Amino acid sequence: MAMVFRVFRIFRILQLEDFLVGFRKVDNVFRASMDVLKATGLMALIIWVGCGALFFIFEQSNPNWRECDESIPLRSSIENLEPGCYDFDTTAECVEYYGLGMCVQTSFTNMPDSLYYVAVFLGGEWGLVDFTWGGRFVCMFLCVIGIALYAIPVGTLFDSFGAVLGMSDDDDEDDES
Repeated sequence: MAMVFRVFRIFRILQLEDFLVGFRKVDNVFRASMDVLKATGLMALIIWVGCGALFFIFEQSNPNWRECDESIPLRSSIENLEPGCYDFDTTAECVEYYGLGMCVQTSFTNMPDSLYYVAVFLGGEWGLVDFTWGGRFVCMFLCVIGIALYAIPVGTLFDSFGAVLGMSDDDDEDDES
């Protein structure tokens, strides 16, 4: 039982009651912005899954994400008439020609892998480049829409924060009169 009172002493030392007014204002900001934040979150989810599916469709056979065994040449040449790793349209054709385990697609191999990359792309990082034409259009879309997906909640929160602070200032002025 004494342990419980020691915990209360810690709260008293931290003087958390001074922060209650600030926490209430932040809570009011989030409550005022809740509808817009929910709508933006739903829009972000739809864009994330939709663009992940498009990347999976467009990039699943991109030879830039293909790795082949060291014994396989990268491209065919005049001396070597055997087709190289990047000469095949799909990884399946490369595997069919050279055998299982000789050619492996490294990125955009499944939907969770594509969703991971799209989440990184929406954050503004572009760790992978050299996309197909379809992938390039999805990238351009993500560049534009990614800015909006970050700007909408930030603008809404700032607007609500200004409104909440403005309301509390009016209340304080009425109390002083």
